[in-house]
Amino acid sequence: MASKGAGRARLLAAGSLLAAVVLILGALGLLGGLQGIAAQLTADRWQPEQPTGPDHVTARMRAVRAAVTKEFALPFGTGCYREDGGIAGGGEHPLGRACDFMLGPAGVKATGDRAKLGDRIVRWVRDHADEYGIWYVIYQQHIWSSRHPERGWMPMEDRGSITGNHFDHVHISVY
Repeated sequence: MASKGAGRARLLAAGSLLAAVVLILGALGLLGGLQGIAAQLTADRWQPEQPTGPDHVTARMRAVRAAVTKEFALPFGTGCYREDGGIAGGGEHPLGRACDFMLGPAGVKATGDRAKLGDRIVRWVRDHADEYGIWYVIYQQHIWSSRHPERGWMPMEDRGSITGNHFDHVHISVY
């Protein structure tokens, strides 16, 4: 039977080897593909939920909403369920899997401290995506998806308005 010290040494060696492989793959530009595979495995672990309760959101979205509102002062409120979803096809709002975290009055572009609040919320979302089952976040006409983190913060099409382009709120969708 191997000693605990020998077992720890093997574990450290394996960890060092893995770190070296990641470093080499990153240097060769091959890490993005592995990150995509890892992200897909993470996405696959989240099972779809049905909305419940009078707010018509899923338990997962409810947990994200509670965490975000606890972490950040949001004096302009949060909007989640909408029957029409506001976009062609409805999006995630009618499914109870999305909330909009308002940074100011609807239709008024967030600037200064309000825009910085949006940036902080986006960083929090990206940092906690795996923990809460967050699928994507939209802010300032850009989108980040936990399914494709290697793509980074991607520009979106022009939806024709401050609100449609998410300049007055941060949109968070969950799996």
